[in-house]
Amino acid sequence: MRTVPTLWRDQAPKPAWGKYRDETGEFHPLEHHSADVAACFEALLRDPVLRERFTQAAGAEGFSRLAEARLCLIAFLHDFGKLNVGFQFGVLGAGSPAPERVNHIKAALWACERMEMLQALGLLDMVAWGAEALEEYLRAALGHHGTPGRQPVSRRGPDKIWRPFGDYDPGAAAQLLAQRAREWFPEAFEAGPELPRSPALAHLFAGVLTLADQLGSNEEFFPFCSSPDPDYLQRARQHARRAVAESGFRREDWASEARAADFSADADYRKVFEFDSPRPLQRAVADVPVDCPLLILESETGSGKTEAALIRFAKLWRAGKVDGLYFALPTRAAAAQLHRRVHSALERLFPSRAQLSTVLAVPGYLKVGETHGKRVGRFDVAWTDDPGEAVLRARWSAESARKFLTATAAVGTVDQVLLAGLLAKWAHFRGASLARSLLVVDEVHASDIYMSEVLRALLRDHLAVGGHALLMSATLGSRARDALVKNATARRDPPGLQQAKAHPYPALTLARRDQTFSVQSFEHTGYTKRVGMTAEPLLGQIAGIASRALGEAERGGKVLVILNTVGQAQAVFAEVCGQGGQRLCLQVEDGPAVHHSRFAVEDRRLLDAAVEKTLGKKRPVGRQIVIGTQTLEQSLDIDADLLISDLCPVDVLLQRIGRVQRHARTERPAGFSRPRCVVLVPAKGLDAGLDGGLLRYGLGMSRHGGIYRDLRVLELTRRLIDTRPQWLIPGSNRELVEEATHPERLAAIEDELGGRWLDKANEAIGRAAAEQLTARAHLLNRGSRFSDLVFPPLDERVRTRLGDDGPRISLSEPVEGPFGRSVKTFNLPAHLFGKPSDLPSRDEIESAKLERTDDGLFLHVGSRTFPYDRRGISPATEKA
Repeated sequence: MRTVPTLWRDQAPKPAWGKYRDETGEFHPLEHHSADVAACFEALLRDPVLRERFTQAAGAEGFSRLAEARLCLIAFLHDFGKLNVGFQFGVLGAGSPAPERVNHIKAALWACERMEMLQALGLLDMVAWGAEALEEYLRAALGHHGTPGRQPVSRRGPDKIWRPFGDYDPGAAAQLLAQRAREWFPEAFEAGPELPRSPALAHLFAGVLTLADQLGSNEEFFPFCSSPDPDYLQRARQHARRAVAESGFRREDWASEARAADFSADADYRKVFEFDSPRPLQRAVADVPVDCPLLILESETGSGKTEAALIRFAKLWRAGKVDGLYFALPTRAAAAQLHRRVHSALERLFPSRAQLSTVLAVPGYLKVGETHGKRVGRFDVAWTDDPGEAVLRARWSAESARKFLTATAAVGTVDQVLLAGLLAKWAHFRGASLARSLLVVDEVHASDIYMSEVLRALLRDHLAVGGHALLMSATLGSRARDALVKNATARRDPPGLQQAKAHPYPALTLARRDQTFSVQSFEHTGYTKRVGMTAEPLLGQIAGIASRALGEAERGGKVLVILNTVGQAQAVFAEVCGQGGQRLCLQVEDGPAVHHSRFAVEDRRLLDAAVEKTLGKKRPVGRQIVIGTQTLEQSLDIDADLLISDLCPVDVLLQRIGRVQRHARTERPAGFSRPRCVVLVPAKGLDAGLDGGLLRYGLGMSRHGGIYRDLRVLELTRRLIDTRPQWLIPGSNRELVEEATHPERLAAIEDELGGRWLDKANEAIGRAAAEQLTARAHLLNRGSRFSDLVFPPLDERVRTRLGDDGPRISLSEPVEGPFGRSVKTFNLPAHLFGKPSDLPSRDEIESAKLERTDDGLFLHVGSRTFPYDRRGISPATEKA
């Protein structure tokens, strides 16, 4: 039995507790915790950027000081469900028979159906604020644990949880809470207009209140004060100002420290980026007015788009339009590499701000700036630099994935952003945190249909509350660009093929808040390359691919081999090693390795570092073969001499080509002075893909999906390779993408091939429409009433990518992996387990183990055993 607190023995009437320390039996009264959270919410709204977001979200009704005061009071009431007897005594276990514990969110929803509780809490006095709006904001307040409360089947709940128990009377405790609300927030009860009836504002309020609750629950900032204090709010406000500032959320005075904020002189660029003068695209971005919310920047890989994004961030920050940055990339490897560049530039931009250390927003990495962390227990992190308290508190945003978007600056995967747009836990928290930031999405073309639908919806909501975004791509097709522009402007007819091909490249599209848009072109001044293109009928021919790669490497080149599937990459890697090429392969911890996603998180870091060392800008001289999958194709600053690639859609192929001779070098080996790309195509054409015969190579579609499913695009890409032996990069980028992806070209290939090709095209169109509908069913619609939201049960995971719903394995103890380093975390794709019904249970995930035997290293998950070696995780065998 737990200790009954002194608080309850000494006070009459007995107040409710809000926070409880199990080890000591100490309590923090509910009225005090409620004041802590309300004070944090109030302090957060002092930030001018966030306050502007509230004003935008309120719409025509505006966001007045009166509305702010009323929302602060509603924030104060966020935990009123804790008043119920089941919660107050169920935790204590004090007395017999102690009531069964009742979830306080569920109890709050029950209380709203009871007139006596509405009266006791003073909620009936607030009906004058607008009954419908009041209900929406109360519902939003009850979502502070990450999801909106689900209306229980019994709307009133059991009577006994509101009846007095022992010396505790929940009705009297509710009256005390209402009394404190009136005393501490008297301005909320002043006469004036009703609360804004804006769904967007209710959704934003839910997210910011969630942040306030997490800050207000931190005992380092809010020590327990067990004796009820009528003047406690003043103390709470003092603590809240400190909590908000030291956690890195008070940012309004930082803008003056941006030394190169206006980028009006070349010297500004030298300070931040260490180059002498900006490129035309960087100058064009610097000249865009700060009131333009959406920019789409199209330019070739390696042209300086990253620096352009940072220039935009600095300009917006200086103007008070944003006070945060999230840089979203398609892969973990790209995020890890770009993180260093962004951190270095921001350190020079804000030299005195430790809180601005850039977070690497990739689950499992725990990195801020150049400092790594290690998980200690369930919640704590030990940092390698042993920072002081101030720096430690400022790293709060890096300690869990749900907090990533609260960082002042973060570089991570696009999935973290997409989670803000889905019916997923913490979506409101993520979305409200993102609202303050410039959202930069690199390689926006890379999203599939499902992801694109989610991204467009999130962008719409982000822009609607005054947010800013910059989307970047080297290979964006007109269909994708048109869909993104429609998010922020009036609709228009999509361009025809000739018009699409004539669209400028490089180009900067500006979408304004008045729903107009314009397109600017600028001169390309970077590295131009003429790539020799060859199609070879070696798709799936493992020995032939390995021999081709070895032959090129033996001539002295650094060869990059990108296959469409992990299985093919593993097979080619094994064959290269079998043909004597172990020392030529990518080297990790004194042995060969292949790069793909199916490794432990800890080993992925080693692989990423090895690739950058081997093929990065400062690569060493010498021959090498780097074999991998899509993890190597985008946003990485790597530079091979020659590319061998499976056939893939033209926009993806251009991304892969961007990793070949990316930089002008004088020391290329003999025979590699010009960039070349060998594309592996099926020996008998793509007809086999109509029956699923090419699925193992990532081509075509089955009823379960596929990687590159549209055979029309693949056939048009193959023909471009056959008919154009040289591709001028970037001069031909626009034409190449449109020739293989524009609706007119797709219709033409259907008419030409007819028959089964037409049937397959219709199937692909139907699948695309189904994925759009699936995405829309999963979207968090911030234009809808908060009270209408229905989140799926917590055991039904809403995904950022279709098919990406496999288990995340976290071993109870680290184990030495195939590279000699300790590993603990695995993200396994669902398809390794077969049917969705065969996915492991929660108990099987929690009991998973990595075991070393005489036969090797094996990961055991439920009834399946996965070999784990330098090839990565291989398909499982069933236990007998």
